[in-house]
Amino acid sequence: MTNLATKNLSENEKGEEIVSSIGMIVALVSFAMLFATLMMGFAMFRFTAPVWPPAGMVKPSLVLPGLSTFFIFLSSISFIWFEKNIANKKGLIFTIILGLAFMFTQSLLWHQLKSVGVLTSSGIYPSIIYTFTWIHAAHIVVALGFLVWLLVVVLKETNTKALLRASSVGKFWHFLGIVWFIMFLTIFVL
Repeated sequence: MTNLATKNLSENEKGEEIVSSIGMIVALVSFAMLFATLMMGFAMFRFTAPVWPPAGMVKPSLVLPGLSTFFIFLSSISFIWFEKNIANKKGLIFTIILGLAFMFTQSLLWHQLKSVGVLTSSGIYPSIIYTFTWIHAAHIVVALGFLVWLLVVVLKETNTKALLRASSVGKFWHFLGIVWFIMFLTIFVL
């Protein structure tokens, strides 16, 4: 897709878009290292704990994290639909709505945890849950900003440059979906 997209760009624009694409890849590698470091810390704690969840802690219900997973999965599908035809912005609008639904279920999860007494001050286990979900949510908020930016600014014209920018934002969005799925499995399911 990128080779076809760059065919109609000037040499200067090609250079800018290549730098932009490399910048997104470097950012994603940095984010992957952040989450990998958090996961290694979690694994060390999880596998050295004599009981899981730790004594006195309740494992959160899978309903809200499962619903979050469903929403972020559907949002990736809708973004792929959008990428296949960026002139039709419905896929992008659905992606934004599903991203907001993901954030809503996350806020419900935090409220549910708080209502059963699972607070960051309750120990390492709840701190891990909050840290992972808050950091991920912060990235989702940034990605939602990029999605809105695509909708409002970039896609006024569906040209080659817009296609390349949509591709970069898509890499970020899909990356966050993969990270959430790994978090869902390791923190809430296992």
